[in-house]
Amino acid sequence: MAVAAALLPFPAPPASAEPDEGQAEPLVVEQITPEAIDEDSTLKVSGEVTNTTSESISDVTVRMRYSRHPFTSRDELDEFASGDGWQPSASGPDDRITAELPPGTRQSYTLSVPAEDLGLESYGVYPLVVEAVDADGAVVGAQYTFLPYTGNGKDVPSVDIAWVWPLMESPQRADDGTFLGGGLEDAVSEEGRLARLLAAGAGAEVSFEPGEEDLVELLGLDEDPEATGEEESAAAEESASPLPSDGPSEAPSEDGGDEEGEETGEPSDEAEKKDSEASGGEGVPVTWAVDPGTLDDILRMASEEYEVVDDALAVPAESEPSREEREASVAAQVWLREARRVLAGDTVVAAPYANADLAALLRNDMGGDAEAAVRIGREAVLRALELEADESYALPPGGLMDQNVHGLLSESGATRFLLSEGSLPAVSWLSTTPTAQAPLPSADGESEALALVADAGISGVLSAPTRGAGQTELALQRFAAETAMIAGENAGDDRVVVALPDSGWDPSPEFASGVLESSEELPWLSATSLDDVELPAEEDRENTRRRLTYPDGARGEELSSTYLALVEDVGRDVRLFNSILVDDDDPFRRALLRLETAYWREEEVLAGAARSLVSDEVEARLSDVRVIPADEITLVSREGTTGILVANDLEDEAVFVHLSVFSENSGRLSIGDYNVTFEIEPGAKTTVYVPLSARINGRTVVHASLHNADGEPINAQTVQIPVNATGLGTQALLISGVGALILIAALAPRALRKWVRRKRGEAILEAEAAGPSEAAEDTGPAEDAGASEAAGNTEAAETAGAAEDTAEDDGDVPATTAEPEPKGTGK
Repeated sequence: MAVAAALLPFPAPPASAEPDEGQAEPLVVEQITPEAIDEDSTLKVSGEVTNTTSESISDVTVRMRYSRHPFTSRDELDEFASGDGWQPSASGPDDRITAELPPGTRQSYTLSVPAEDLGLESYGVYPLVVEAVDADGAVVGAQYTFLPYTGNGKDVPSVDIAWVWPLMESPQRADDGTFLGGGLEDAVSEEGRLARLLAAGAGAEVSFEPGEEDLVELLGLDEDPEATGEEESAAAEESASPLPSDGPSEAPSEDGGDEEGEETGEPSDEAEKKDSEASGGEGVPVTWAVDPGTLDDILRMASEEYEVVDDALAVPAESEPSREEREASVAAQVWLREARRVLAGDTVVAAPYANADLAALLRNDMGGDAEAAVRIGREAVLRALELEADESYALPPGGLMDQNVHGLLSESGATRFLLSEGSLPAVSWLSTTPTAQAPLPSADGESEALALVADAGISGVLSAPTRGAGQTELALQRFAAETAMIAGENAGDDRVVVALPDSGWDPSPEFASGVLESSEELPWLSATSLDDVELPAEEDRENTRRRLTYPDGARGEELSSTYLALVEDVGRDVRLFNSILVDDDDPFRRALLRLETAYWREEEVLAGAARSLVSDEVEARLSDVRVIPADEITLVSREGTTGILVANDLEDEAVFVHLSVFSENSGRLSIGDYNVTFEIEPGAKTTVYVPLSARINGRTVVHASLHNADGEPINAQTVQIPVNATGLGTQALLISGVGALILIAALAPRALRKWVRRKRGEAILEAEAAGPSEAAEDTGPAEDAGASEAAGNTEAAETAGAAEDTAEDDGDVPATTAEPEPKGTGK
């Protein structure tokens, strides 16, 4: 958009009239009708004037200037729009604003003039300036625009236009469940960029209300999201278009058949409406260009909970970035529902997954990744949209490809290549716009493919700002002028221009729908389907384009070898992780492709953040398969067995690993045979029993680690288990046992004899104690003598026993010893 003094050659306004930065434009053109005038039209221009200065202004006049001479080339359009080209001098109508305009106030204006009063003579595009000047003639504001004119409406030249409508976004995820921000959910919401593009390109009503239906069940989000087999493919084919009736139609009844159309075999009005909506309606045919990575991100966001990194750009500097847990996105579910319905009847062209930088990958010997980007991209479209992308089309990043990329895409089945003008530039002598279709020799040189070249001028017009006040109307007028210039070049019939906006196209809803309406209503445009664009017969072709070219500056813009080497480092860890999985899975494959996107060419910091997140997740997943540390093992004998616990903390993958156990000092402690390889289910643990054999007592360390089938350690973790051997060994234990038995055998008889003697002595003492008591009653004086004798016998017995014990201790006692005969009492 132009601003008054900066663009016009008229005297600049005084300093006090300069608009402050960030304020509204001083002059806004809100409407130009009609977009293209004929000799019977009345041109009407309306809008607003705003005082953006700090002082009041008065006697403002809005006026129209134009030229009676049309532009002669498309290049002149750019020059005029910048304000640096020639200035029209013919005066048109004006509108004087008599009221004073204080700072910040605005006033509407309207300029109207019959076309016949403008004095335009023939078909063409004419320059038009709308400007506001104050009482001193100083320019308050101005806008430069264009006026297409068709004369009497007869013999208007024409050109076909084929639309390619992008649904693309830069990669939004690092690993599977980690999003780099919340921008994608905003984009698929009702007022978001992708939602607006879907609604505008649909050509039919699109609703972003969730409704009462169960979206999870409707979209099959509770099923396996990785399913891409024949059943899903068949289901996609069924949902893409209704099958015709097998039987003949019955004759209509007298009353015209029932309301449902069943009697006549004809679809009901409601069914026709649904079919029309599903196929994009009766409007301009659109070919959808999708990034499978974007669809995959939306599907993941719609399916289950996910995490969002609060500040992705701070990730490389933080050990643990802040994350926010989010529920499955209802907005993403609604967008998928509408996308499946709208795109079902149209052609869908898939870019490589995440718009992978194919040229850089092939140049750096990463052809496997380049092939995967094409294959996985098609699978992702099928998963998300339940339809198959047209494999005959190829859309390389930026519309540029060298011979290597051409060969790769051709081998993948592509025969129709959507390219930019940089790949197939017009020949130098051509002064008009060449038709979009051009022959493209196949990579093997044996066949011929079709190149469909997007018009750079139209792509530039579509990228014009349209979100500000008046910008949509000026952009629509420029689109009309650009296409009118192409049609009026008199370069032959049957020319086609391909309109392909940039992947990040963010138009206003009015502009997006407006260019499609213009494609249908402007008299020089004829909307056509890209599928219908074919090469003319060989004898009718004109050599208007050069051979396939890879621009000199394109190679320097590719992902660097240094960056791709860092991605390969992550890829090696991914390969290591995959090597222990039981199933033939590659869960990080799409994450690696997202790291290889062409979007990261200009986003080095964000690329580094994404790579760090993926690398950390791979390492974390590898660490989830681990040997659980154990306490010190005490070996109380020469040989023993210990259990080593191995855990698989992965939630979804079963693993097959090799356990390596070795002694730090094999001369002191050796390891026996054990179960080296085993499988562990997700979330499970298993114990491996390992025989140990100690040759020397003391402490030794046993090392345990996990490896893949090739002997590579799956992580840096090596568990150290201390082993302390304290036992005497089997021979020492045997000798000690035999000695103990001998000792027991030697001491047992002695203990028995001592017990027998003690009992016998107690019996004698009891008998002798009872005898003297009875005799004392009869004899009287003899009592003392008997007591003395009994005491002597007792002392004798005890002395004999003590002597025997002493003798036995000395080893001189025979096996048996005679007992002393007790003395009588004189009875």
